[in-house]
Amino acid sequence: MRDITEHGTTFAELRPFKEPTFVEPGRATFPVYPDLPARLLDDKGHPDPDGVLPHAFATLSAYAYAGFDQGADPRTVALMATRLGLEENRCRVFVQRVDALYISSAAYLIQDKDRRVAILCYRGTQPEDIISILTDADVHPDTLRVDLGGVRHPVHAGFYRNMRATRYLVLEALDRAVRGESVDPREDGTRGGGLEALYITGHSLGAAMAALMAVTLVHEPRYAHIARCLRAVYTFGQPMLGGPELARACESATDSNGTHLLRDRLLRYIHDRDVVPALPPRPVGPYAPFGREFHYRRPRTGVDAVFSAAADAAAEAVSLPGDLLAGLSPVHRLRRLAAAPRRVQEHGWVERRDPAPPYPQMDSLAGLAVVAPLAFFAARLALTRTLPFKYSFEDHGPGRYVNALAPEGVLSEFGDVR
Repeated sequence: MRDITEHGTTFAELRPFKEPTFVEPGRATFPVYPDLPARLLDDKGHPDPDGVLPHAFATLSAYAYAGFDQGADPRTVALMATRLGLEENRCRVFVQRVDALYISSAAYLIQDKDRRVAILCYRGTQPEDIISILTDADVHPDTLRVDLGGVRHPVHAGFYRNMRATRYLVLEALDRAVRGESVDPREDGTRGGGLEALYITGHSLGAAMAALMAVTLVHEPRYAHIARCLRAVYTFGQPMLGGPELARACESATDSNGTHLLRDRLLRYIHDRDVVPALPPRPVGPYAPFGREFHYRRPRTGVDAVFSAAADAAAEAVSLPGDLLAGLSPVHRLRRLAAAPRRVQEHGWVERRDPAPPYPQMDSLAGLAVVAPLAFFAARLALTRTLPFKYSFEDHGPGRYVNALAPEGVLSEFGDVR
C-alpha cells in the first residue's frame, strides 16, 4: 500500500510571471472557477444547474489517471484542483496493487484549505495496464457486505475488491476530515467546524468504485457521521455494478438524513455511444443501473440518423450464445426487438426519465468484441470518422466527458478559452 500526500499551491505560484488572478467583466480567467469552494458548499441542487460541478469532477477524474508505471501522481491532481479553484488544497492518494488478485486501486482524497469540503476521486481503468483491464473482466459475483433491507446482494467482484482494497484508509482520512483535521497525517490540529460537504467521483472503473463507496457509506451505520456530509456522487462512463435486485434496493433506500441519495444524487453521465455503461454484457448475467442518467448525443443529420438506426438494428440482430442458452429463437428475438421502445434522437445532455428506458445492457458480445473496437479505429480516419456504431471505445475517453461537460465560454484547466 502506498500512501502519499501533496499540497496544492497558491494561485500566485501557478502564475509566476502574471497577476495572481485575472478577471474580465462577467467572468474570471484564472482560476477556472474562483467560487468553486462556495459552489461545493452550496446545496442548491444536483446536478449543479450551472454545469460547474460536473465539469470540475470530470476534469479531476481525468487527471486521476496521471502517473508512471501504474503509479499514482497526487502532485498533478493537486495542481489541477488548484487550477480549477481549490487553492492550497491537500491531496492524499491511497494506492494498492496485487496483480494475482487483479487489484489496481487508487483513491485520491482532496481537501480544501478551510477543511470544509472533500472530494474523493477514484482512478479508472488504465489502458496500458493488463491488471487494471482484468479487473473489469472479473465479473464473477461477490457479495456486497452491507445490509440493504436485510438482504446482501451480489456485485461485480473486480469493482468491489478494488474499492475495498483502499476503503479503510479512505474512511480513516475522512474521519479526520469530519473532525476538522487535515487529511495529511503530518499536520496537527483542527480548523473550523469540520467537514461539511463530501463528493465522490470517478471515470470508468473509478466510477464503479465511487458508486460502491457511496452504497457502503449510505448503508453502514458506523459510517453515518461521514455519510451525513455526502452531497452527491458524479460518475462518468460508469459500468453497472450488480443485478436488478441491487438496483431496486439502492433506489428505495434512504440515508441517515432521510434522502434517497442513491436514487436522486448519484448522477451517471454517458457520452454518446460509450461502450462501458452497457457493460457487463447480458450473456454473463443480468445487470441494471441505478441513480439518475444523463446522456450526451452528438447532433446528427438526417442521413446520419438513418444509418445510425440501421447500425443499431444490425448489432441487435447478432445471435449470441447467451440467447441460445436462454432458449431465445430468432423469432422470439425479433419480437423482442420490435417491442423495445426506441429513443428519441435528441442532442446535447438530456436526462433520461421514466418511462424512457435507461442506457441498455449490451445484448451482444459482438458489441464488445467487434463493434466497439471497429468504432475506435474508424474514428482515427477522416473517411470513416462519422460512421455510426452502436457502441464505441472512442466515446469512453475521459477527455470526451471533460469537453462535453464544459459550460460555454469556460476556460480549460490550462486557461484556454473553449
